[in-house]
Amino acid sequence: MLENSLEKLVDMDIDRIYLGNLSTVETDISLPLKGENGTSFDWQSSNDYLLTKEGRVSRPHFGAGNRQVTLILTATNQGITKVKTYTANVLEKEYPFTIERVYPITVYTKVGKLPELPSVMVASNNLGEDIVVSVEWEKVKPCMVEKEGDFAVKGSVKDNVASMAEVIVTDNENLLMPKLNIKKEVQSYNAKNVKLLPPSDFYNQQQRVLECLLNVDDESMLYNFRSAAGVSTNGASPMTGWDAPECRLKGHTTGHYLSALALCFGATGNEKIKAKLDYMVDELYMCQQEMAKYPDKFASGFLSGYDEEQFDLLEEYTTYPTIWAPYYTLHKIMAGLRDCYIQGENSKALKILKGIGLWVYNRLSKLTKDQRDKMWAMYIAGEFGGINEVLADLYMLTMDERYLTASKYFDNVKLYLPMKMRIDALGNLHANQHIPQIIGCLRQFDVTKEKDRFEIADAFWNFVTKDHIYSIGGTGETEMFKPARQIARFISEKTAESCASYNMLKLTGMLYEYNSDSRYMDYYETTVTNHILSSGDISAPTGGSTYFMSVRPGAQKGFNVAENSCCHGTGLENHFKYGEYIYAKSEDSLFINLFIPSSLQANDADVELSTEISETNLNIKVKVNELNGKSLKIRKPLWAKDIAVEVNGSKTEAIVQDGYINFEIQNGIVELLCSCSGYLSKCIDDEKTVSVCWGPYVLAAISKQSEFIMFDVNDETVGRKLLHDGHLNFMLEEHKLMPLNRIDKENYHVYVKIK
Repeated sequence: MLENSLEKLVDMDIDRIYLGNLSTVETDISLPLKGENGTSFDWQSSNDYLLTKEGRVSRPHFGAGNRQVTLILTATNQGITKVKTYTANVLEKEYPFTIERVYPITVYTKVGKLPELPSVMVASNNLGEDIVVSVEWEKVKPCMVEKEGDFAVKGSVKDNVASMAEVIVTDNENLLMPKLNIKKEVQSYNAKNVKLLPPSDFYNQQQRVLECLLNVDDESMLYNFRSAAGVSTNGASPMTGWDAPECRLKGHTTGHYLSALALCFGATGNEKIKAKLDYMVDELYMCQQEMAKYPDKFASGFLSGYDEEQFDLLEEYTTYPTIWAPYYTLHKIMAGLRDCYIQGENSKALKILKGIGLWVYNRLSKLTKDQRDKMWAMYIAGEFGGINEVLADLYMLTMDERYLTASKYFDNVKLYLPMKMRIDALGNLHANQHIPQIIGCLRQFDVTKEKDRFEIADAFWNFVTKDHIYSIGGTGETEMFKPARQIARFISEKTAESCASYNMLKLTGMLYEYNSDSRYMDYYETTVTNHILSSGDISAPTGGSTYFMSVRPGAQKGFNVAENSCCHGTGLENHFKYGEYIYAKSEDSLFINLFIPSSLQANDADVELSTEISETNLNIKVKVNELNGKSLKIRKPLWAKDIAVEVNGSKTEAIVQDGYINFEIQNGIVELLCSCSGYLSKCIDDEKTVSVCWGPYVLAAISKQSEFIMFDVNDETVGRKLLHDGHLNFMLEEHKLMPLNRIDKENYHVYVKIK
């Protein structure tokens, strides 16, 4: 009995170890030597040159590549010994480069007002890449802006390379703040109107995570907030990993949990989930009220899993890992509360959220634009998620201008400037640090109709989806965007962070509402099917999610639970978002975008969608009960080799417009009989490196070998050679393949080579 108790204490001490984000190691790691329960920790390293057993880091030189180092922990307590390994990805040093040219810019300013010149410029380097660099400008005198006209301002960037800005002084509001008066063409349906139907992999995954949420310990989720507020933690166990009491990101998973509960209630209507949501909000409201009793420690409205120290240090430009993205954690909490108010129908959540929003406004309004720009440009420390989006949402809910002003305080010129210029300077930017910022930028456009904000979001989406994605729709390697059109070069263990796809799908849906072009939903289908659906644990209702979806040869999924990483958090939400863009509507049409078995029951539409798979077909069936005079538009799937259309059992000609097959039907059955065969998705930088696909699915070849599998196929022969049993089990030559989302613990190959 004693031995079992000691073993549990050792396990508890190991679980509480927090080493930071080991996926992107740049600085020394603090390796603890003792646990709270007396367990002694001994550390060893597989490569003392790069990472010592004391945690000192020496990054590889540029060109050597990122290097993985194994840390080996031996934990001992009164004769009980356990060993655990951690993998640290030590990033290579930044590459040396020289600036060859700086792109000129034009800045508009109002008569009598000094121009706001950007703190960065876009430049081209000797490696042929477009990058963002800091700039110093010559001083502009007040006399230069006394009347309308124009003048040039000289600047200097790295290596004293000259830059130039043309300043136009004007009172023309159309030049100072151009508007883009476009309306949304379509809108998605409320989640409560859409229900997933069995049998489907989407429905099954949603049910697993529902079961997981029902078993989450709410007391542990509240531990950090109660502790920060100085109230009893009710004997709860502290959280682990990124939410451990000693971790500087603690509280972020609780925010994701709030969102997951709200999304789950919207998608399923489960009343037990609603009860958990209401309890969480009540307790967080109590914590906020308790904090308000100590104005010397907490400013009015503040709520988090820690005090305000990290925000103070950020304003002193303290770097990661001394602090870890305090506004990022705050965003997760705020987003969770917003979702609890909108989807969870909890009015108290809005009250808490309004207080936090005013806290943000009051704090940031005291800083200058230059101070804020410097903060947001800081790697990880200055990461703020999509807090600009939540603040814009808060403005739309309350019409309080302070929230919109606070939202704009997070404008990031380092990201926005190249997008405004339609220059892809994304290479070596942290992918998921910046995608949510673009979402916020587009949400601000919803409110302001400022043209630049829409064009920034549009340019970003096009750059990413055209030149930065893997076949599964995911983006980034070791969390970072790589230079454009370099995919095959970066096939590795740490590709396609799940959070990045979560946010890219959100951005895609928002843009689609302004332009019902089917290409948005083509990308959406690829990513939700092959990355998001594939990211969840299918063996048990653990809520586990992949951090990276590795596309290297012989990869194996790793499902994150105890670490409480960012991707575990979004993973709790993902599977309740499947219904968001299956259906959309305009004034005169119902759009069916995704072929996920489901029903739609709304005031203006009542339909049911199902699919049937055979050896050669993936057929789509839509039962129309009521459309209230709307036309029916079904997206023409790009993966279909041929499509035969039947309406109420009779063949009819497919009328295709803007990527949708159009029908005038108010009651009856529409069927798309889609013939399918194998096809290849090729890397844009190496056409011999491909993924094998069938229908909407990227297929994974089952194999432990660490070298690329070689297939003797091409575009013309793969359809004939890929054999299908009608149940999504495939054979190609001697290898078994299956959709990536059905892979569990098997070793797999997403990419293969062709002769």
